[in-house]
Amino acid sequence: MQRRTKQVLGALGFCAALCFIPGCKVGYLISSGYYQAELLHSREPVQELREQELLNAAELQRLDLIADVKAYGAEIGLSATDNYETLAWKWERTIWNVTGCEPLAFTPKTWWFPIVGRFPYLGYFREKDARKLEGQLLEEGLDVYVRTAGAYSTLGWFKDPILPDMLTWDDYRLADTVLHELAHATLWVPGSVQFNESYANFVGEVAAMRYLQARRGHHDPALLAAIQRKQDRSVFRDVLHETYADLDAVYMDPALSDEAKLARKAEILSTGLVEQVQAAPLNNHEAYLTYIQKDPWNNARLVQFKTYNTDEQVFAALLAEQDGDLLAFIERVGELTADADDPALALRQATGMLREEDLLAE
Repeated sequence: MQRRTKQVLGALGFCAALCFIPGCKVGYLISSGYYQAELLHSREPVQELREQELLNAAELQRLDLIADVKAYGAEIGLSATDNYETLAWKWERTIWNVTGCEPLAFTPKTWWFPIVGRFPYLGYFREKDARKLEGQLLEEGLDVYVRTAGAYSTLGWFKDPILPDMLTWDDYRLADTVLHELAHATLWVPGSVQFNESYANFVGEVAAMRYLQARRGHHDPALLAAIQRKQDRSVFRDVLHETYADLDAVYMDPALSDEAKLARKAEILSTGLVEQVQAAPLNNHEAYLTYIQKDPWNNARLVQFKTYNTDEQVFAALLAEQDGDLLAFIERVGELTADADDPALALRQATGMLREEDLLAE
């Protein structure tokens, strides 16, 4: 289940960027910069909040966990950051992300910004702004997916705060999120949001599991629950990857009319997806059946899934080549992607795990 999503704004708030951007993007940057500044202004040092005794015992325990996860990240060689040293204590907004995609091809709508590059989604701090873009993309005939984001990152440009909702998360989710961000701080490959998110997703999950093992022991209930959830998440990802592949085959079939493709798409994303989840070896079928039926599935939602979940097996193979050493793995990823036009392809070539489309492109 996609439980971990975030908004990445990077340097979008910098006024210096405005001189490079024509048209309506200026308005987006000004708005994003305003609400980003509002969020950053709401930060309060964790230590001061502790001293003022404004937090309850459960919230203090979450803050202790975040600090310990950061310490663990340093122990295994991840780059230290000043993120999550403050809390946006009175900040009450929800972050929204909007993704658009062609309805009969996995071609996402993208937006380019100076410094940070091209993004397959836009983030907003107000639902009405997200819904406005949703309407515009629907008018363009695109599939659209609007979701809330659980975490926030400026990719090192500012000291990102802990958001209030994060204090309600369980141990594994918090550890995963913090270590995901430390993975970004340790290695960021310019020009590929999908590669960077998939890489950090992989590192975050592996490191979070190791954190629980190191700090709690192999028989801790939180670890055992996390292992079961990770197993289910892996199975569900396989289901979504298969769904993506099935749809892609439909879209690429020259014998089918657009009407036939749309009909087959509707069948795959409704009945087909439910049947696959029902047949999958999940520990918690009910949770995943509820999840897939909560919001409509379309190309935009699947493209968002692919942004965070691509080439997991390639990353796993490369980690195994480094005897499970995460720092050596990250260094090797950096070596292989240096100056590569397509960082994901560079890794697939290095591990001998080329896809059919890779071979056809040669």
